[in-house]
Order: sequence, then C-alpha cells, then structure tokens
Amino acid sequence: MRRATAVILIVLCAGPLAACGDDPGEETTSTLRVYVSAPMKGGRGGEDTASAVKIAVENAGGTVDSAAIDVVALNDSAPDGAFDPKLVRDNALRAARDDRAIAYIGEFDSGGTELAMPILNRAGILHVSSGSTALKLTKPSPAEGERLRPTGVTTFGRVVPNDMVQAGALEEFMHQESVATAYVVDDGGTYGVGLRRLFEKAATATGIKVIEGPRVSARTEFGNLAEKISRADPNALLYAGSDLELAFSLFESVHRTNGHIKLFGGDGLALSGFLTTLGPIELDTYVTAPQLPAGNYARSGEDFLDGFRDEFGRDAEPMSVFGYEAGAAVMDSIRRGVRGDISTDAISTLRTGTREAFFDITERASPLGSYSIDVNGDTTLPFYGAYRVENGELVLGRTIDVPVSILQELDQ
Repeated sequence: MRRATAVILIVLCAGPLAACGDDPGEETTSTLRVYVSAPMKGGRGGEDTASAVKIAVENAGGTVDSAAIDVVALNDSAPDGAFDPKLVRDNALRAARDDRAIAYIGEFDSGGTELAMPILNRAGILHVSSGSTALKLTKPSPAEGERLRPTGVTTFGRVVPNDMVQAGALEEFMHQESVATAYVVDDGGTYGVGLRRLFEKAATATGIKVIEGPRVSARTEFGNLAEKISRADPNALLYAGSDLELAFSLFESVHRTNGHIKLFGGDGLALSGFLTTLGPIELDTYVTAPQLPAGNYARSGEDFLDGFRDEFGRDAEPMSVFGYEAGAAVMDSIRRGVRGDISTDAISTLRTGTREAFFDITERASPLGSYSIDVNGDTTLPFYGAYRVENGELVLGRTIDVPVSILQELDQ
C-alpha cells in the first residue's frame, strides 16, 4: 500500500474574525471550507488545479456574506502521479467529517472520483469534478447508482464534458483524419474502460472498423503487442486510459514498429508531464481534450491565465481552467444557496442549499462558454478540441461540436 503524502493547506483567510474579501473593513464571523483533492505528484497538474480554485475563490472576494471561505488542498496521488485509493478515501473522509466543509472539488481521475462519491454523498456535500469524465459517474446503472449514491440524492456534478461527448469527438477526429480502421486498447481503469466502450459504439455506428485489442498493464510485452498491431494493419491506434507510463510504452513501441499508424488518446493524456516526453513520437500523436488554447476563452478565462502567469512565472496546466471554473461555480453556488444566516445556519442546511444551487445552474456565463448543469450533474458544453502535439505542447487543429445524432446513439 502506498504511503500517504503530506497534506497541502491553502488558507485564503486567517480564520474567524479575520477581514477578507472586497471590503477590507468587513468582519467575518465564521469559516467554511472548500476541499480540493487532486494529483500533486508525477506531473499530473494537481498543484495548478488547487491554485486555480484558490484564485477563483479570491476573485469572488474570499467570503460569502459573513463567512470566510478557506481552500484546503489535498494530494490524492502516489509519486508516479496515479491516484492512490487510500489517499482518495482519506481525503473524502476528512471532508465528510469536517463540520465546516461546504463543498469538495475532485478528483481529476474518474477512478478516484468513483471511490470518493459514496463517502461525500452520505455527508450530503456538493462534489464537483474538473477532470473526471467517465459516463458512469453521472449516468450509472441501477446497481452502480445504489453504490455511488447511497442516499439516493445526486451530489456529484462536473464542469467538464463527459466521455459520451469525448467518444463522439474521437470518432469525428479519426473520420477527419481519414481513419478507416482503428485498433483499440484500454488500461483497465474506470476512465479507460468507459471511453473505450463508448468510442467503439460511436465508431461502429459511423463506419470506422474497430479491432478490439487487449487490456494493457505493466506486465504487457509492448514489443510483441506492437508487432500484433502492425500485422492487423490499422490506420490508427486508440489508447483509452490515463496511465501515462503505459501510454508512452505503447506509443513508443508501435511507432518504432510501424511509423504509419496514427496514435490517438483522450484527455487523460493531455498533460504537460506526458506531452513533453514524447520526442519524435509526437509527430504521430493525436489527442482530444476539452480545454482550448490561450486566446480562445471568454475574458474571465483569459484574465485567469494571465493572472496565473503573472503570479507563478509560467503558463498554467491547460486543464486548470476547469479547476478555475469549478471553484467559481462552487463559490456562486454557496452564495446562491444561503437561505438564512450563513454564520449560524446548520452545516447540513448550508450543504443542501449549496448543492441545490449548483444543480440549478442555468446558462451560466463562464470562461468555457455558457452552460447549464443537467439533472444528472453533467455540463451541457458540447465540444472537445482536436489536437496535434508540437514541441511538447498541444496545438489545436479544430474544435469538434459532436453531432446530436452521435450523442443520441451513445445515449441509448
């Protein structure tokens, strides 16, 4: 079992009675906490997600009425960047047991979110993800629903489009790249298994031939697998997964064996820590991701990216804009959810109000565009970016608005 790493605590206000927010003379009489659980190790960008939430809270004034809003950022990953199940559960339990916790932003990985969901659901805490895209998290089967939502109340939502949208974008991307046959593998995780299933359904419906490959793991003989893939003679390989080491080993072996095969991955690979390792492989790498390059966001998004660069002296991890929006949406939900006196209302009342306000989001103007949150907890944002990789960075080729017909096919 991996050992838990140190907790990172970001405090926006000094605590009760500290002045914080737009009015320096306004006193706060209570403190509420927003927890952020993200991968702080292994180049997964969790530090930037936590910083993005912090900036969003600061930009919203750092208070709601007379309550200071503190951000508590926790690491959920092992040194290699993979989410650690123990850390995920510990983080969720810490928030659930905190009678000042008002919301929880996490996890980046769908598998981690799957573990945290029932813990936070029992506590009635609004749970928002800026990166988990697996469809089962918002549209579970009846058995999965009982496990993920033990209270029967929906407490999880996300500001990133789900994998039904991403699978459709991958199919469209391949179609636009003249792919007729795709060899597909996954890494066995919640994200990878779900994305693979949805992509295969989308591809079959639109005429791309799918060759079903194996599940890959650290025990996979990638040289042998690459030979097998080459003999199958596909135009493209899709790696459905978020394990970056497996992705690199697979892509490198396939590229070395047959340089004519296009290498596709989803947003699980859209991380600087992975992209900068590709070297010559990047020429044949294609990635779908929901973020856009700087210069393509609404003003609030560009202001966030500029402010991050000014504060840290570097560009933010591309997906951090979703962390910023998650923080901003949570702050707005806390504010709109107050029914009485935020400093004296029971925490259960505040949690309920915040949760109901989030699920009532309608046509919210955001850095990502205008969106609503549907009854399942999904954003209505309909697009993904189709990217190539150049010099270790994502370069946008086009944005893909997934056709409604494909989404309807996948929703059946």
